[in-house]
Formats: sequence, C-alpha cells, structure tokens
Amino acid sequence: MRHRLPRVAHARPAALAALAAVALGGCGEITNTITAPAGTANRITVVLAGPRSALYAGLYEAERRGLFAQSDLSVRVITPAAGADPLTMVHDRQALIGFSSEPNVLLHRNLDEPLVSVAAVLHAPLPTVRITLPRRGPSGGAPLPTTGRTTTTRTATTIGTTTGRTRTARHGTTATTPATTTTTLADPAATRWPAELQRLLSGPGHPTYDGLVVVVRKETIVDQAPLIRRFVQTLARGYRAVRADPRRAISDLITAVPSLAPKRALEASILRAALPLVFPAGLRVWGYQRPTQWNAFGTWLTRHQLLANPNASPDASTNELLPGQGV
Repeated sequence: MRHRLPRVAHARPAALAALAAVALGGCGEITNTITAPAGTANRITVVLAGPRSALYAGLYEAERRGLFAQSDLSVRVITPAAGADPLTMVHDRQALIGFSSEPNVLLHRNLDEPLVSVAAVLHAPLPTVRITLPRRGPSGGAPLPTTGRTTTTRTATTIGTTTGRTRTARHGTTATTPATTTTTLADPAATRWPAELQRLLSGPGHPTYDGLVVVVRKETIVDQAPLIRRFVQTLARGYRAVRADPRRAISDLITAVPSLAPKRALEASILRAALPLVFPAGLRVWGYQRPTQWNAFGTWLTRHQLLANPNASPDASTNELLPGQGV
C-alpha cells in the first residue's frame, strides 16, 4: 500500500534553508531553488484517491525534478487499502494531505468532518475522462477503476492524402485500423456513496464538479498554512512541467512507479485525456476552484436530501493557498 517517492540528494548549507523559510512565508508563488540539508526537510504524508496513475503525474514530476526538495519538503505517498477512504485517513491524521473528489469532500463535511479542498487538479468529473486504446490494450499492474461503459470502433485508414478521403486497398477492400476501445474512469470513492447519489451522478442533468482535489483538515490550514501553501504551489509547478513535456512526465512516472511500466500506453492515454481538464480554458491559476460551482453542487445535493448539515457546503473549498491568491 505504501510507496515512497525517490529521495533527491541534499547538499546546501542550513543557513540558506533558513533564509528560504523566511522567503516562503508570503502568499506569492514559490520561486526559491534552495535544497535543504539532509534530515531537515518537512516530512509530509500524502494519500492518493486510488491506485497510482498518470492522474498524479504532477506529484511525481515535482519529486523527480527536485521541486519538493527545493521547497524543503520530503513527501511520502501512500495509497488507500481496498475499501479505505483517503479522506477518513486525512481526518484521522493518518495522512496530512489527501486527494479525493468534490462530492466526497461534501459528504464527509456532512458528517461534521471539517475537511477543506485547497486545490482542484481535475476540473470535471472523472467519468468525463475518455480514454481510447487498441482493443486488446495494455495489461499488467493494478487496474484503474472504470465506469464499465466501453465502446468498440473500427475506423478507415487514410493513406497519403490531406483531404481525409480513404483509399481502397488491393482486391477492392478498404484498409482499416485495429479496433479500439473507449472507456472512462470512475471515482474510487463512489462505491461508498449513497445509492441515490450514485444513481443521480450516473445520468445527465447534474451540476458539474471537480473530479480530483487536494484536501486537508481545516485546522491544518490554520496551524500549518505555510507548509500546505508550499506543497500546493510546488504541486502546481509539477503539473505545469507535465503540460510542457508529457512524454518525459510518463517516463518519470514509470521510473518512480515501475509497476506501471506494462501499462505505459494506458497511462499516456490517461494523461492526454486529463490534461485539458487539468488546464481548462480560462483557468485563472492552476488549482483554482470556482466558488459558484461548489455552491451550485452543494445546493443540488441539499435539494436532493443528500446533504443535511448546514455547514457541509459553506467554506468547503478555498483558493487562499494558491499562487497570488493568499490573504
């Protein structure tokens, strides 16, 4: 279940690290490049929402490029055991930071668990991430949760033209590509949700929501805001690096998690499908959460009697730890 990101060597003097800590106290984006001496970095545990995959490429890329070390952070990544909820682990202090989804945050807050989303990674429900692969697809490794909705298609091969017309091959037959399968991802937490919520979200007509968010306890924001700010802003740098060089990001992901090597094609497909949702058009800053969206989704849950706690929806998300968004 546990997986430790590879450590990056530390080599700079402690005095420089101390100066970096002062510089990081503000609310702007982190720009320091100081590496903390071995043993002095702030150690934090991060729990993923489910199996390791390209959805978390920015997390692994930040580590592989030494960005967490530059921010004086030592990150330990764990995955929840089968049936375990990452937000329960955050609430119970088994992890300082967790990945989950907007519906899961609101359902936990409905139980008086004061959890807060501090950044959105995926600005759409996970089932909207459509992945297309050859019909046989890659095998090996732990399977990702999917919605179970797949379609198989055969498409004509266009040969040597720019008009999109298909040439007829010898013997009067039309050349075709191998069949492909299109599938979508499922929220790992969905099986623990009320049956009515699962039904409503499986069909059309529900408000959109953030499918992957970064979550901490409310008291953590109060007591350790600089630490969480450094993590969130370094994670942003990691995802921007992924967008700049997706091919390297997949290679770095597999280097960090060798068990994903047999599924390289799948992970590359997931990343291609996810990146437009990680950086949607008009995004103010990486991780920005739209308050109107959160309010609309919370109101919708309340109207369908899936939220009863009046404190569940208000202040469930904050942008104050994002670059340039602090108070």
